[in-house]
Amino acid sequence: MKSSNKRKGRSLLERILHLIVACCLAASAAATAADTAPPCYGPENHATQSALVELVNAGHVPDASAIYRDDNTPYHLKTTLLDAQPIGTLSGPGLPKVDVYRQIQKIELSTRAGNPFTLLTISETSVAECSLSSPTVVLLSPAYAVLRLGTSALAPR
Repeated sequence: MKSSNKRKGRSLLERILHLIVACCLAASAAATAADTAPPCYGPENHATQSALVELVNAGHVPDASAIYRDDNTPYHLKTTLLDAQPIGTLSGPGLPKVDVYRQIQKIELSTRAGNPFTLLTISETSVAECSLSSPTVVLLSPAYAVLRLGTSALAPR
């Protein structure tokens, strides 16, 4: 009996330790993404504003006044950069090469009426330009829906 209790205790301790390590790795990855990514995430940037427009266009909120306190300030808006990875380089005639990053951002907001929404954006950015392509916008809650499929700046034309 005692050895099975020790195994259960050790198994629980191992699971807790694995959970702590996983949380530390996730926090480290988020910090690394924010450190290396172009500054193209957050409330006032292209992907976030595109997500808010798509939320209105899809009819999930009646109009922009349900989201914005005034012309520039959304109600209860929080953005989190989940990941940012370099995916290639982009260049054109007479233009310097720029590294292109794929950024994944979580957006949480509430409308004036208090209705909560969670969205995810996937966008391509560079240090030179935050709107290289149109972002993919996914509504996660209150109901899952793909609001817009984005484009890629690296796609062959």
